Amino acid sequence: MTGTTLAQAIPIAAMPLLTRLYTPEDFGVLALYMSIAAMISVVINARYEIAVMLPERDEDAASLVVLSVSIAAGISLLLLAGIYVFNDAIQGWLNNSAIGLWLYLIPFTVFVTGLWQALNYWNNRAKKYKRLAVSRIVQGGGMTAAQFSLSWLAGGGLVLGYLAGQVAATAVFLAKIWREDRSAISQVTAASILQNAKRYSKFPKYSSGGALLNNAATQMPVLMLSKFFETHIVGVFSLTFRALNLPMSLIAASFSQVLYQRFVTIHRDRPEILARYVFKVFLMLLALMIPLIIVVWFFGGQIFGVVFGEAWRQAGEYAAILIFAIAIRFSVSPLSTVLAMEHNIKLGTAWQVIYFITVTGTLYIFRNSEISKFILAFTLHDVVLYSLYLVFILYGARRSSAAGDGGGEDCGKRVI
Repeated sequence: MTGTTLAQAIPIAAMPLLTRLYTPEDFGVLALYMSIAAMISVVINARYEIAVMLPERDEDAASLVVLSVSIAAGISLLLLAGIYVFNDAIQGWLNNSAIGLWLYLIPFTVFVTGLWQALNYWNNRAKKYKRLAVSRIVQGGGMTAAQFSLSWLAGGGLVLGYLAGQVAATAVFLAKIWREDRSAISQVTAASILQNAKRYSKFPKYSSGGALLNNAATQMPVLMLSKFFETHIVGVFSLTFRALNLPMSLIAASFSQVLYQRFVTIHRDRPEILARYVFKVFLMLLALMIPLIIVVWFFGGQIFGVVFGEAWRQAGEYAAILIFAIAIRFSVSPLSTVLAMEHNIKLGTAWQVIYFITVTGTLYIFRNSEISKFILAFTLHDVVLYSLYLVFILYGARRSSAAGDGGGEDCGKRVI
């Protein structure tokens, strides 16, 4: 948690300076690049990296690491060939010619991300928490330093800085593993890779689709904005959402980890009060957001103008609308671990499907509207859908009363 917090805090602290070195158009290129890379990265390892935590033997876990990296390499090469052939078509579909040159870096970016993800789970399995913390801090610091030093490349400086952070974080893992863990990796054989690929084949079969759908829904606003609006608008929107969401997501993640343990305990010991407890936590989180909502609603333009520069005053106007989406996400998302319990998994998946369909449809309907109406539609959609998410969570919590009667002892084993 310390590593993650510092890794996010460094870019947040650098934002007021970076916005004076780069234009909104530059940030628009970065936002689009990161959205494309994020969607591909979630399936670049075919989800085998998640299985690294599961085997009893380190040899099998190492086989899964090698398998994950091999799949990432293969997909990245195919992706590079596809971009080489269809670069112009992709630019046209995205309605953004500035991204053309940087598309060739996408395969390398997603491969490095896939390598980092596999090694991240390997280190997590070995409880190498210091490595995890150092890697994340190096990622945030390396990205920020590179973006400062490459500002003369305009939007490319932001993209190359993002990639530099990924490479630096991965290099930390590789150096440590080469010195301390290479004996386990060296024992991997082709037979063990194939054996574990078959044993854990449920991950690419059943996890990839849902993960891709969920990530695509998250990136949809940037993709739609890039398709139907100017790059300037994409940059302003992405920085606004990032500036509001990053600090809140860090706090929400801390709440989520604490609540995860609390929900499991209540489910095991007193399942009949879980729904009531969940709703009380929701009200508490929502109350925490009220002061921020008031400040951003009345003073968003002035705050963004002072902090990020006058060129970004428009971002404060967007923030006054988007803060309601951030507030509902902050209040509901930490409670979603209720839907990670085995008897509620289908509820969580159902909401993800509903959210993807509705956010895509909503943003497409308002594609030709003014940007303020587009952002308002997105915000209203999130308020409605996350309210529905809360309903699903409360329903799942009530179901826990019945599920807890017969299965309380192994609840901890049945949480994903």
